[in-house]
Amino acid sequence: MSNMSSRIPNHSQNPKDIQGGDKKVMKKSLSVILSTAMALSVFSSVAFAAKADDFSDLKDLDAATKAKFDSMIQAGIFDGVEEGRFGLNDKMNRAQFAKVAALIFELKSSATTSSFEDVKSSDPANGYALPYIEALRVAGITDGKAEGKYVPAGDVTKEELATFLIRGLGKESEAKAKPGVSDKTVSDWAKGYVQLAQELKLFEAPAGQPFNGTAAATRDLLVTSAYQAQQVNNASKKLSVSEAKATGVKTVTVKFNREVDTAKASLALKKGTASVATDVKWADDKKSAVLTLTNSKLSAGAYSVTLSGLAAETVDKAVAEFSAEDEKLTKIEFLNPSDTIAYSKNVMIKLAATNQYGEAASLSAGAYTVYAGNNNDVLKRITKAEDGTLRLILDTATGDNYKQGYGIVSVNIIENDSRVSVNKTFKIGTQPIITKSELGTVKYSTGDALSGKGQQATVELLRYDQYGNLVAADDSEDYDKTITRFFSEYEKNLKTEVVKSGNDGILTVKVSLLDNVAKSGTYTLNVQTQASFSTVKINVKSSKVATKVKLGDVKKEISAGDDEAIIDLAAFDSEGNQLSADDIVNSLKTNQGNDNTVNLSTSNGKIEIVQSGENKGKLRITDMTATDKSIISVSIVLTSPGLNSFDTKTYNVKGARVASTLKLTNDPAKKALPGAKADIELNVLDQFDSKLDKAVTGDVYVQVSFTGSAGLTLVEDDQSTAITTAKYTGEGLKTFNKGFDVKVAADVVNASNDLSGTFKAELVNTKGNVLASITRDVKVIDNKADLSYTVTPVSDLYAAADKLKDDQANIQKSALRKKVKITAKDNAGDLVALPDGVITSIATYNDSIVKASLQLDANGDPVPNAAPYVLGNKVGSATVAVGYKTAKGEQKTASVSINVKDEAVQVAKVVGENDKADYTGAENAQTLLDLTVTDNYGVEYGKAVIADNNNVLGVIYTATDVQGTGSVTISSKGVITVNGSVKSFTLQAIANGKSDSAVITVK
Repeated sequence: MSNMSSRIPNHSQNPKDIQGGDKKVMKKSLSVILSTAMALSVFSSVAFAAKADDFSDLKDLDAATKAKFDSMIQAGIFDGVEEGRFGLNDKMNRAQFAKVAALIFELKSSATTSSFEDVKSSDPANGYALPYIEALRVAGITDGKAEGKYVPAGDVTKEELATFLIRGLGKESEAKAKPGVSDKTVSDWAKGYVQLAQELKLFEAPAGQPFNGTAAATRDLLVTSAYQAQQVNNASKKLSVSEAKATGVKTVTVKFNREVDTAKASLALKKGTASVATDVKWADDKKSAVLTLTNSKLSAGAYSVTLSGLAAETVDKAVAEFSAEDEKLTKIEFLNPSDTIAYSKNVMIKLAATNQYGEAASLSAGAYTVYAGNNNDVLKRITKAEDGTLRLILDTATGDNYKQGYGIVSVNIIENDSRVSVNKTFKIGTQPIITKSELGTVKYSTGDALSGKGQQATVELLRYDQYGNLVAADDSEDYDKTITRFFSEYEKNLKTEVVKSGNDGILTVKVSLLDNVAKSGTYTLNVQTQASFSTVKINVKSSKVATKVKLGDVKKEISAGDDEAIIDLAAFDSEGNQLSADDIVNSLKTNQGNDNTVNLSTSNGKIEIVQSGENKGKLRITDMTATDKSIISVSIVLTSPGLNSFDTKTYNVKGARVASTLKLTNDPAKKALPGAKADIELNVLDQFDSKLDKAVTGDVYVQVSFTGSAGLTLVEDDQSTAITTAKYTGEGLKTFNKGFDVKVAADVVNASNDLSGTFKAELVNTKGNVLASITRDVKVIDNKADLSYTVTPVSDLYAAADKLKDDQANIQKSALRKKVKITAKDNAGDLVALPDGVITSIATYNDSIVKASLQLDANGDPVPNAAPYVLGNKVGSATVAVGYKTAKGEQKTASVSINVKDEAVQVAKVVGENDKADYTGAENAQTLLDLTVTDNYGVEYGKAVIADNNNVLGVIYTATDVQGTGSVTISSKGVITVNGSVKSFTLQAIANGKSDSAVITVK
């Protein structure tokens, strides 16, 4: 036994095992106490409980304390003493504590006999603790309670608990240096330990209350003190990435040894040396994170996760490595609730295909082969739903092979690579009867509600037959007419439509908000199909409504002869927030009867709120007859009930607008190859540095000239007539501002390397003085020149070939394809204009991800100077090889990496070039607006293709402010029908909250 008198005076209350702590003590991290899943069977004979609320004596704890208990219980450290009771105030004896302490410090012992005479393995109550008690003795943590005795059934006091926790934190030397608490209820030897424990907030120390150090510690005190010790320990130790592993085909779970400062930390995933794009989501406890791959899925190989963003001195291990494997299909199973399917042309059978992670396999529907019926005569198609399930659409009513009420159909599905398969024989019942319907989860185009004009919400309509199976949509039925929909609460701006979603046989109910609403609410959508009835709640939020308006400055100075002026307009809601341009257009209406009507007036011309384009939300004055030094006054008044906001402002008219200078707006190619064209874009600016499309006076004009070698010509943009000299004045300035092309004939011979052309534009007044001049030379490059070629990067593609069908999935016709382009520079670094047809071939290394092809004719041959295209197929990243012909005629290749995503196509921009147009009876909405729609993948849809792609774009057309008698209706394809004597109307295109409009005059 150790000589304890050398460091602690003899005292009747000095427990021997605490004194013996001066010997070699294990000071392992306290995290062992709290992270080890302790087998505390000595405390309980009941099963592990998940949370504090599972125990009757913990339900009344305050939220903060309950959170601590939840942490300890859910970590497996504590459980109840009996069914439904935690034992909050129960004591813990020394045998039990020995086991806890041994687990705390990771002390191991295989001893079967004890050095203490009162510790016996045959003791039915405490014999289990023998190896733990010996482990503490060997480590020097305890020499027993008294000479030769451990007293296993004795209590553990509060001051003993404080001592062990301080030692576990490795802070014993700090405790000894403390003067100690001034508390007579604490033994002298323990006062420093208790003081430090209270400073570290391991124990609550109510002011003026004694600690009662010699009182027995209870289980509630052990839980809260251990929890706080864990926090202290975590704060003091360095952060390490403890584990990273694949937990899904697109997910990696990363664990840490303590909490992470997620505001600063970053995680990066790599496969080998290649970075892998991910989204990171941190757990609520900040001790783990899930990385979700955004453009690809995990494949066989070595990966690493690197932690960054934190101070180096706070991090121990920043990298964790793991190995991943290719996705493996493990099973396929039928999900139909019955062995009987309906007798119908559209029978749906659902299956689940599961991978090694227990999640829905990411394989596309095309990865499976299906055999159904006799010689596959009942199979119509196989599709994959958003939830990852497979859906087979069968025609069990085909021919005479399948009898209603007693026929059978055998279905076998096989995954093509793994050969995992499943088969089942179904009985054929009677014709389907809709016995139940359900409306799925509502998906909003923006946020969690319809909050702006043009926004949409969609919800799946699931219909079940008498056998419990989903009923697939019939391709020939117009469900928008046969399925009844209505809202329980009235809202005139809510419109519903039933459509078939994609190719999977499921119906979708679309809810559109036709205009902004002034009041938020929840509306009950009721849907009835046959005898089945279902409902779902649709959330609608009020839009910002103007309650105050203020006139601003003119966009550019008003000059004599101007027929139009743009004036800034500011509007504010009831809380003082400034409205956006969209809010102004949607909130302020100039016709009576709207929720928020505005009256506009001007002393000169007509005035309106611009509905679209770059000046959207501003005021526009038209038909002006302003003269030099005159004054134009403008007024705006809000006339809605309860509002009293108005503003008036005057604007001075300056002298007539005149051309002042010329400005080049692009960087034209200085050199060109035979067959190429070099674009030159420039503008005329007036004295206010604004683009001038029309000259009021003839005092100044633009003179364009071109001189060049044979084979070089100048043409106006998109024109073919060659120009040597041309004069632009009046409205002709608009043509000049569109730009010019220098064309080089394809058969030009540049033997002496001296072919060139010079473009000159001069701003000249009537006296012949040149006010401004721009000159650009274009030199023809010799075919033997060394050029550096670069394939222009291709932005992300949508998985159109996999997710869509017909023309949209066909690379030869799809509007969702993208053109691959190539540029070239010479040794001087100058851009060189290239002819069409430089790219001669294109191929993909992985057709299942990216499809690539030149434009082909009806015979499957490349058209002359065929353009190269790529189209997304399935999610992932693939390399595309591009073959091109150099100026020397050499055939070379380059490559470009392209990502494919399956994020749904959404409209990002709606732009109509026209603010006004005339309708003669033949034009559609797209033409009248001169509409271009851009999606989230950067694909632009011109007016000619919008209608054919509206299934993914979702453009809605509305006609408002109809003047005259009659009505205007517009189909989803943009076809306009005018009934009666309509004089004009406002045409608007809306998609995903984006919109543009024009005033249409009916001729």
